[in-house]
Amino acid sequence: MVRITKMHGNGNDFVLVDEFKEAVIPEEDKPKFVRAVCHRNFGVGADGALFVQPSEKADVRFRYFNSDGSEAEMCGNGIRCFSRYVVEEGYAPEILKVETLAGILELEVYRENGWWVRVDMGKPRFGKGEIPALKDVWGYELEFEGKKYRLYAANTGVPHVVVFVDDLDFDIIPLARKIRYMDIFPEGTNVNFAKVESTDRIVVRTYERGVEDETLSCGTGSVAVAAIAGKLGLVNRKVEIITRGGVLKIEITDNTTYMIGGASRVFDGVLRVDELYEV
Repeated sequence: MVRITKMHGNGNDFVLVDEFKEAVIPEEDKPKFVRAVCHRNFGVGADGALFVQPSEKADVRFRYFNSDGSEAEMCGNGIRCFSRYVVEEGYAPEILKVETLAGILELEVYRENGWWVRVDMGKPRFGKGEIPALKDVWGYELEFEGKKYRLYAANTGVPHVVVFVDDLDFDIIPLARKIRYMDIFPEGTNVNFAKVESTDRIVVRTYERGVEDETLSCGTGSVAVAAIAGKLGLVNRKVEIITRGGVLKIEITDNTTYMIGGASRVFDGVLRVDELYEV
């Protein structure tokens, strides 16, 4: 049996496994475990899985796996949930440093009508080698089903493409998958469709690689949208990103980018791994 915690950030949901004191799931079994536990019919159901581990470089180490079992460098909504958990459990102080595959991030966890986390997301990267992409993706023109779209790319911990649209009321999946698997992205990419409503408000829908579907919210995607919109002069430095799961607040400075959002702890339970693996 394995103890788990179910959490979500704006509806982007995760199964968390606490390995701070000892390993629970062997490294070689983690992808298989994640695929099984994230299955919404035969498992618990989640967009991804979080593992809390000790760190020699920071207060705690963050591991994130997509629901398909692939490990990703970062997850904006996931790291907020992770940070609330480690503070709540007493593993780290309210202002903490977290080791991730995208580097060491500084966060602040606080209570104000719920749990909130302010994340220093670092400086967005736009170079083709940093995304990574085989060519510059800044205003890159793509034709799909008779319509032309302009693509903008950034790395905000993981690669993201942003497409600005006038209307979000359409099936984003076919176009998102076309972009996600384009040859110019050797590691694939997440895809965001953004509608700028004002200089301080953008509505966003996101398709996440690894989940291979639309999610209710994406933290790194929201940062990418705000950063690219800011670089294009479409919004102010402080902007609200409206996702299907709720609101994220993004602040862009000369040196870094901050994301503020909630973190919900839905339940703690015990998982029968032997039955889970029968799927």
